[in-house]
Amino acid sequence: MPDAVTGPGGLQVLPVVGLPEVEPGADVGRLVVRCLEDAGTPLQDGDIVVVTSKIVSKAERLVATVHDPSERADLVLRESHRVVSERTTGAGITRVVAAHAGPVMAGAGIDASNTGAAELLLLPHDPDASARRVHDQLLAAVPHALRIGVLLSDTAGRPWRAGLVDLALGVSGVLPTDDLRGRYDAEGRPLAVTVRCLADEIAAAADLVKGKTERIPVAVVRGLPDLVVAEGPGARSLVRSDAEDWFSLGRAEAVRDALGVAPGSAESLNIGIESVLPETLTQRVDRALQTALLGCNAVEAAHTADDASTVRLRATDPVELGRAWARFEVALAGERLQCSGSHDETTVAVHIADPRG
Repeated sequence: MPDAVTGPGGLQVLPVVGLPEVEPGADVGRLVVRCLEDAGTPLQDGDIVVVTSKIVSKAERLVATVHDPSERADLVLRESHRVVSERTTGAGITRVVAAHAGPVMAGAGIDASNTGAAELLLLPHDPDASARRVHDQLLAAVPHALRIGVLLSDTAGRPWRAGLVDLALGVSGVLPTDDLRGRYDAEGRPLAVTVRCLADEIAAAADLVKGKTERIPVAVVRGLPDLVVAEGPGARSLVRSDAEDWFSLGRAEAVRDALGVAPGSAESLNIGIESVLPETLTQRVDRALQTALLGCNAVEAAHTADDASTVRLRATDPVELGRAWARFEVALAGERLQCSGSHDETTVAVHIADPRG
């Protein structure tokens, strides 16, 4: 891990070394100031302090204890307000959720690594408020007035990209974005959609000198004084929601939700959740069938025990039969399965195939 990172224009990223284990109730800002002064690198005007959320969670006593995977899965649901995607794994159920902390994250950001104890660490529900508290602690600990900013950072993955990066979970005293819309690029073309997420860029840069294995949870980013402000929008302003959220549900979850099975619900758990491990055709067809027949009480369905490639739907009411067939076709598409059908007045034979072989 480098001692520091220096970028163009004199930008520097400095690790804060020697920070002791943070205990509940600790004054994180005072600890950071003391370490910087002991290292001969005290805070300067315009510095931005990036603090890993883990140590703030420790200081704020945001801990929980679970005894088995099902308890942890329930905890994830309590720490979120919406499930985006869910899968079963060899260790239980993993969910990507819209966390109370703000961002969409795997497992609501609940963390078991480097906790210093057996408990799980939870994210603050108001990370901007937590960032402000650390900001106030820093200002109270420095010997003279300074303009500084604080970012509370956390690690997250991103859709369609491998690996993890740090992002800004909470912001205090830092401009989080740079809106370039209405300006022009170097060749004179108008910029229509470019809004740089400065807070996430700073958090990611800080992680170059921090690290999960080196136990360096804080860094100072120096050289961006124009981004340090008295007040500004917090990290909550960075979260897309409502009409701006084009990816509110995963593929399978969107189909099941449209058919009345919301992710994270008891119905979803009872019907079964797609696995990250290989599954048989029968498992996938049975999930689709249970989803399709919700509310179709007048319809019977069956396939042979050892062959789910043909399912027969039966009903005396042709309208109910047609409705069940249509729902089943949609549910099968959610399982990445294709189908065709033959029918008479009371029976539909649904022939199912996996296009992926």
